[in-house]
Amino acid sequence: MATRSVSPSTRAPRVLLLLAASACAPSWEVLDAPAIGSLSGVWGAGPDDVFVVGGDDSGGAVLHGDVAGLAAMDVPATGLLVWVYGFAPDDVFAVGRDGAALHYDGSAWTVLDPGTDEDLWGVWGSSPTDVWVVGGATTDTDASPVLLHYDGAAFTPYTLDAADNPAGANALFKVWGLGGTVFAVGAKGLIVQWDGSAWHRTDAGATDDFVSLWGTASDHVVAVGGRSIAQVATWDGTAWTTTNPTRPDGSGLPIVGLNAVTMADAGTAIVGGLQGWVGTFDPTDGTWVDEGYQAAVTVHATWDDGAGTTWAVGGTFTAPHTGQILLRR
Repeated sequence: MATRSVSPSTRAPRVLLLLAASACAPSWEVLDAPAIGSLSGVWGAGPDDVFVVGGDDSGGAVLHGDVAGLAAMDVPATGLLVWVYGFAPDDVFAVGRDGAALHYDGSAWTVLDPGTDEDLWGVWGSSPTDVWVVGGATTDTDASPVLLHYDGAAFTPYTLDAADNPAGANALFKVWGLGGTVFAVGAKGLIVQWDGSAWHRTDAGATDDFVSLWGTASDHVVAVGGRSIAQVATWDGTAWTTTNPTRPDGSGLPIVGLNAVTMADAGTAIVGGLQGWVGTFDPTDGTWVDEGYQAAVTVHATWDDGAGTTWAVGGTFTAPHTGQILLRR
């Protein structure tokens, strides 16, 4: 399908801007796609096999395809879908509102029973028989985070001891791991780590929400969040270091709150957040690049295909549900 270019937000003269962009800087495009409501998750088995999830108040929806075009898939009745992760084109999981959990086997999506009707915000696994799902009721301050493990046959719930949730976080938003290290991040600055038998808090020195995380190694992980101004934490294998970065233009103003992060390589975390802002962060030296307000909606997820293209999706979680897909290449 056709794409249209989005003008970068910069004050540089147009001629200089075009020369710089053509010489070295990636550019962002908006991908035309079927309107299925809000969009909040993206994952692919490869550049030619990408899944985007979302929906509206009537239920969840999934788009599937590549940069040349996406098509809506047949999806069982379920809540709005928030996140997607898989292991192959025929082994994909999606989760969402009201306990929505689905699995795709290459032919059809089927409903899974997670044993809860709480909102599910994230899914990740090391294998099809080692899948973690996280969530929680964000509108209920007395609720506890949802932590579920799926072994390929059934879901098992896990709980956090009070000592591992001292601020009383009511939700976890994303889960991710590599090399045997698994973290989940959530409300009130909570980050918990799986030790093989239980989840325990790892102090990040933060009080605002963490929304997403990604890494390139078990000792090289980036978590992002902040509901109004950016909050970023990096993991070095021993401890988290949390900062509230400012814009790289020297103004001293904060970067907007962040929801999305993926890593193209060890020095490039591609992030997105409020009002459609996108940029990059180098966790090896702490530098930022502002790539502008590229979307008309808040960016909720980014995913790098490993072949030169990063996907970003965004939308509104309330009516009227609107979604948008960006490509960075």
